[in-house]
Amino acid sequence: MTSVATSPGGTAASPPAATPLRLSIIVEWANTRRHGTPRAWRMLDVLVAQWQAISAREFPASLPADGARFLRRVDPRAELLIATGDAPDPEFEGAVRRRVPDGCVALAVLVSEGLGYHALKRVGGEHATGDILLFLDSDVVPDPGWLAHLLGSFANPDVQVVFGQPYVAPTSVVTRAFALGWIYELRDEPGRLARHHKLFPNNTAFRTELYRRTGFRSVGRRSRGASSQLLEELARLGFSVWQNSNARVDHPAPAGFRHSVVRALAHARDHYMRSSEERHLYGLTTSLGVGGRRLARACYNTVRYRRRVGLKLWQVPAALGVITGFYAIWFAGALLTHIRPDAMARRFQV
Repeated sequence: MTSVATSPGGTAASPPAATPLRLSIIVEWANTRRHGTPRAWRMLDVLVAQWQAISAREFPASLPADGARFLRRVDPRAELLIATGDAPDPEFEGAVRRRVPDGCVALAVLVSEGLGYHALKRVGGEHATGDILLFLDSDVVPDPGWLAHLLGSFANPDVQVVFGQPYVAPTSVVTRAFALGWIYELRDEPGRLARHHKLFPNNTAFRTELYRRTGFRSVGRRSRGASSQLLEELARLGFSVWQNSNARVDHPAPAGFRHSVVRALAHARDHYMRSSEERHLYGLTTSLGVGGRRLARACYNTVRYRRRVGLKLWQVPAALGVITGFYAIWFAGALLTHIRPDAMARRFQV
C-alpha cells in the first residue's frame, strides 16, 4: 500500500511565450540499503541546488543556446517524488523536507513497503504528473551542470528519452579498477548528445507520453533487466535512446567485498535469465560470454587507459586482481544459476 505526503511548493514566474512544461523528478530510495544515506543526502543537496539555478534561469555557460531556450519553458514549480520501500518514518520525511527549501519543489514521500529498485521507480512514475519524468537513483551524485544539460536535451524534438553518463570516480585502487572494468564508460570530456545503444536508468528522463506507453516493466525474479526490456520496446515503437555525456553522474563502485560478490552473482544470474528463468544452455553460454567479454575489456582498459584514472604502474596488478576476481565470481554465478536456477532466483536481490 502506498501512502503519500505532500506539501505545496514553487512560486509563479513570468509566463513564458510557450506553454510551460512541468518536471517530475522521481528518486528511488532502495539503493541506500547498500550505500547508506550520507551519499543520498549529498545527491539531494546537489539536485536541489541545480534545480534552484534552473528555476532562477541561471544556466551553465556550456549549455547550448537551444537548451537554454527550452529550459525557459520549464515551469519552476517542479515536483519531487521520493519513493521508499521502508516502513513509514516521520523522521525520514522530516529529514527530506529540511533539505528542500520552502517553495523549491512540490515534495511527496511515497511509501510502498517491501518494494525494491524498479518497483519503486514504477510507483514514482504512476504518481508523477509532469510533462517530463526524470528518474534519478539515490546513490549517484550529479556533476555540475548535469540537470541543465540533461533537460536541455529535449530541445531536440527527436529526443524522447535521454540519459546522462554515469561513471565511477577513481579515488582508490579499487574504484579505479571498477572505473576501468565495470559496466560504465570512463568519464567523457568534452561530451555530446548522441543516439546510444544502451540505457542506464540511474539518471534517465522521458517525455511523459512515451513513458506511459513503455515504463519500467517487471523483471520477474531478477534484480536488473528492465532497461534491456525498455530498449527492445522503444525499438519496436521506432524510438531511439539518446545519451548526453555533458550530463554526468558519479556512480559508486560496489560497497565493499560482500556487495561486490552479490553484484557479480546477480549480474551473472540476470544475464542467464534474460530469456528464461528455467535452466537452459543458451542462458549459460550467454552469461559466460558477457562476463568474458567484459573481463577482456577490463584488462585492455587497465593497460591502455590507466593514466586517465590515475592508476600507477605498480598498482596495475592489484587493479587487475580486483576486476579479475569480480568476473571470476560472475562465472561462478553463471554456473550456479545453471545448476540451481530456482535457488539463485530467490537470492542476491540488489
